[in-house]
Amino acid sequence: MNLLQDARFGFRMLLKSPAFTSVIILVLALGIGANTTVFTLVNAVLFKGLPFVHPEEIMALGSSNLTKGRERMGVSYPDYRDWRAQSRSFKDLEAFETVSLNVSDNSALAERLRGARVSANTFVLIGQKPILGRDFLPAEDRPGAPAVCIIGYGIWKARYGGDPSIIGRTVRLNEVPAVIVGVMPEGMKFPLGQDLWLPLVPTGNYEKRDWRGLNVFGRLLHGVTMASARADLDTIAIRLDKEYPKSNQGLRATVKPYNDEFNGGQIRVVFLALLGAVAFVLLIACANVANLLLSRSLSRSREVSIRTALGASRWRLVRQLLMESVLLGLIGGLVGLALSFWGVRMFDLAVADVGKPYWIKFTMDYTVFAYFAAVSLATGLLFGLAPAFHASKVDINEALKEGGRGTSGGSRMKFLSGALVVVELALAVVLLSGAGLMIRSFLKMYTMDLGVRKDNLLVMRYNLADAKYPTPEAQLRFHERLLADIQATPGVESVAMASNLPMQGSYGWKYEIEGEAPQEPDKRKSASGIVITPQYFRTCGVQVLRGRAFSSSDGLPGNDVAIVNERFAREHWQHGDAIGKRMRLFKEDGKQSQAPQPEWLRVVGIVPQLRQNDPTRIETDALIYVPLRQEALRFVGVIAHTNVPPSSLAAAFKKVVQKIDENQPVFGVQTLEEMLVEQRWPFRVFGSLFAIFAIIALVLASVGIYAVMA
Repeated sequence: MNLLQDARFGFRMLLKSPAFTSVIILVLALGIGANTTVFTLVNAVLFKGLPFVHPEEIMALGSSNLTKGRERMGVSYPDYRDWRAQSRSFKDLEAFETVSLNVSDNSALAERLRGARVSANTFVLIGQKPILGRDFLPAEDRPGAPAVCIIGYGIWKARYGGDPSIIGRTVRLNEVPAVIVGVMPEGMKFPLGQDLWLPLVPTGNYEKRDWRGLNVFGRLLHGVTMASARADLDTIAIRLDKEYPKSNQGLRATVKPYNDEFNGGQIRVVFLALLGAVAFVLLIACANVANLLLSRSLSRSREVSIRTALGASRWRLVRQLLMESVLLGLIGGLVGLALSFWGVRMFDLAVADVGKPYWIKFTMDYTVFAYFAAVSLATGLLFGLAPAFHASKVDINEALKEGGRGTSGGSRMKFLSGALVVVELALAVVLLSGAGLMIRSFLKMYTMDLGVRKDNLLVMRYNLADAKYPTPEAQLRFHERLLADIQATPGVESVAMASNLPMQGSYGWKYEIEGEAPQEPDKRKSASGIVITPQYFRTCGVQVLRGRAFSSSDGLPGNDVAIVNERFAREHWQHGDAIGKRMRLFKEDGKQSQAPQPEWLRVVGIVPQLRQNDPTRIETDALIYVPLRQEALRFVGVIAHTNVPPSSLAAAFKKVVQKIDENQPVFGVQTLEEMLVEQRWPFRVFGSLFAIFAIIALVLASVGIYAVMA
């Protein structure tokens, strides 16, 4: 009953000073709203996990070889099979490989979908069932089984209009006919946003123990810890090391929560940094409000003195003053909650199409509301505690004298107020400094020079199916015809192809330089590699520094050549004089590169440093370029320089491809600038967030100091 009386009295006191109350509520709303917003994001990314039953039991498994400095590797199918048969820590182990699939039939135009090859019991392990048709049968992931597939809900609706008779229909996947046997429920896109699933049939590379292209996951048995599961798999890995030393030497198992596998590393660091930043904002808000309440305690000193004289205990006074603070915290929290709904919505829109894991939903749940309630209550106690104890500790005669003189406050209040100002300034400086460094790093990465022109460039990508284009000759014929037809399109100045577009990664090639001592396969040096057509540098606006660009005859028998960038030339030849020098390329497994070429390539040109890989690295990679004729390619990027707005040619480019092959889909048809904006979204979004929180902190500190000084 006393608490209810305190609450009623507290409301009356807050209403007596509406302007003062409104300022405090606004300050608290900013601090609590920012915290609730960021915790909602952190909860969705780091804590929620998969939307399945007992997601904490689902582990991601992999391989590592620390002796070779490889902490994260995939798993071979034979290793997976041995792990599954011998492990005693998991209810089951399943495997998948993500693939790109060209889908074509008579229902609509051909399109490219994100697919996965999965072992037969994958959906059973995660507790998902088709809403139409059936799951994969155990016999369907064995060699020689009829080709079948399961499609996602979104494709069923968008491509087939939700037709319930879709089961049993045949569709071509990379030009291979497959029968649709099931439709998964809405929102089911396991493992990483897939639209379609195929059985994982162990043929070809799958049966090679040194081919580690699989992702393995499993569900822990009840009561089994992650550490014991890792020890169990390591015991098996040690046995395989002894049995297969050529392929498994030094290999060990890795086990981590599935969500951590795909949302760990830098993502975890950035979100935790955001949480730390908004914690500083809230502390600044608390110091701000505490100082305001200390200032206000001057006007209430006579009230407190009279209540003390009438017999109120100090605890009674503290409780009353804390009740007012808690009410302010709760009201400010409710306003902040409204702001956080808006903030979460804005963040969700900003990252809607950036390829985040499908299970991440930026919504508020019971965990978020519990956090919000705890923060609101703790905030009210935190900023109200010092003013309450200060205001309740009064000397009646002295307080009346101070009140009578209209002084600016007692010595205790001056000291405490000054201390809060110092704390507020210190927190603001720390937050502003940290945010400034983060923002500067983000801006540097966002605005860094790629080395290529960005204006009037249109890009497009496609992936040729093995079944229809099985040989390098067939693939080359398609590429060359497409190049010729696009070049003939009105508005196109020049066009080129590349295995990887700017900032889209590269191959990893091992190499040897003529004249250097030969190395064992696992000790050979590595460099980044790009396969291009002759007009690539001209199209990208890059001037060859020395030598020449590729010609149409490069790559023909007896004319095997390469171009290197400045860094590669400086690292291997005196004064960077690489023209006429020779090298040879090898694949990662130590065999010679796939290109139909003799061992040695002659360097014919040197080009500037073009940024191709990780944008967070300061230095650009050493790069080797080889002509398209020397390397078989199925996955190709097209880049065209236009003399008209490039986006106006997107439809024309698609028609050119369909004219050559109506079942060949293309994707990523956009300007280079649009592609870079999509790729750089983390710098834009997180840089903006840190800037917003820094500005809020600066405003709060400035307002708080001004209010106290005034």
